[in-house]
Amino acid sequence: MEELLVEMLAQDVIKDLIENINNDDELREKLDEFHDYEIAKTIVLLNDKSLKRLYQVLPIRKLTEVFEELTPEEAYSILKNTNIDLVIRIFREMETDDLVDIIDFITDKEDRITFLSLIDHKRRETVKSLLDFDEGVVGSIMNNYFISISKDDTVKEAITKIVKNAPEIEFIHNIYVTENNGVLIGAMSLKEIISAGYNQTQVIEDLMSTNLVYLTPYQDIEEAIEIMKNYDFLLLPVVDKKLKIIGIVSFDDILESLNEESDEDYSSLAGISEVNIDENETVFTSIKKRLPWLVFLLFLNLITSSIIVSFENQLRLLPTLAVFMPLILNMAGNSGTQSLGIVIRLFATNQLEHKKSIFKHLTNELLTGLINGVVIALALFLIVILFNLIKGETFSNGLNFALVLALSINIALIVATLSGALVPLIINLFKLDPAVASGPFITTINDIFSLLIYFGIASILITSLS
Repeated sequence: MEELLVEMLAQDVIKDLIENINNDDELREKLDEFHDYEIAKTIVLLNDKSLKRLYQVLPIRKLTEVFEELTPEEAYSILKNTNIDLVIRIFREMETDDLVDIIDFITDKEDRITFLSLIDHKRRETVKSLLDFDEGVVGSIMNNYFISISKDDTVKEAITKIVKNAPEIEFIHNIYVTENNGVLIGAMSLKEIISAGYNQTQVIEDLMSTNLVYLTPYQDIEEAIEIMKNYDFLLLPVVDKKLKIIGIVSFDDILESLNEESDEDYSSLAGISEVNIDENETVFTSIKKRLPWLVFLLFLNLITSSIIVSFENQLRLLPTLAVFMPLILNMAGNSGTQSLGIVIRLFATNQLEHKKSIFKHLTNELLTGLINGVVIALALFLIVILFNLIKGETFSNGLNFALVLALSINIALIVATLSGALVPLIINLFKLDPAVASGPFITTINDIFSLLIYFGIASILITSLS
């Protein structure tokens, strides 16, 4: 909350500066005191007059860095109303991955062609090739600007190349060593090259590390996240089938993708098509996100209702069954959702890739459901017996019904725990995102199973009593 207030205060101050300071140098000096992010959050609030003033004052490099802090949607909404010459200059300075994000956001075919035409020919071909990658793979987020040197370069020659190319490169933490027109054979950190500067004639081949970790453009982003996390790297090279380096993936792109993956999983678990909202969210767009899932769940819940109707006679003979029905359903739903959350987490961290790990997890879930079921069943059995004794009934009169409840909740928890783990696994077999096994979906499925178990056991009891 405090950070939000600080951000809002910065926006007000920046707007006030732009509107009230007429001297360009003074305004430029004042704006330099603010972070690019703060200016970016302000730029979306400015009117046309203030925007033109900002364009006039900020150097093109600074302005580009501000646009790189915007979301693709925000950047596009501003750039489509901006002077074409300025857009060309911004695109010329902008990092390729940020360019790809903006172009990829544009759904209108004519607008996309127009914006692509504003990128210089060489970069345009690169952007178009990156747009061809599916959203969930490394190629869709890689940056093709990096520094490479030859294994035969001396330290002095390598430093000269780094200094020459550094202004055009976003990340120079890692320097990649290549041979035969780009084949990746080694890597060095910038610190290692600078530290070797005392012996400028030393050859890079003698200094480089050959123990390489790299990605391919068609690897899943989730896998890249795990590799970067496990090896604690800020950058990872991306290579093609011939091991030629074609780009890099940086920690900030990975972090952004991680947030997007979390949003997608949360959306699915919540039973909506998309969790992200903004200040321009309308009632119609909210309905569009939520209604499809609600309609689907409506038909599933009709099955639940039909089960209750089919056991109407049992409810008439033993009305107390209805009192404990919500308890059985809620406990099964909670258990299934817990199991689902664990499976989604294991998928996200690539821990369910082998049959052995899947079997082990299912065994663990079965045992967890069994033990939880026994404990909850025992507690419910004692509560029902105690409740009957308080009402003045004899122990034997309430025993059968207490056994029905205990047995029902025991089996229901076992089934619910297993279904929470099995449903996303089955969905994954069909090459779909396991997160679509959402909380509401799992809960409804467990309602169906739980009712069948509850009324099935109750029917046996009623039959035995009659």
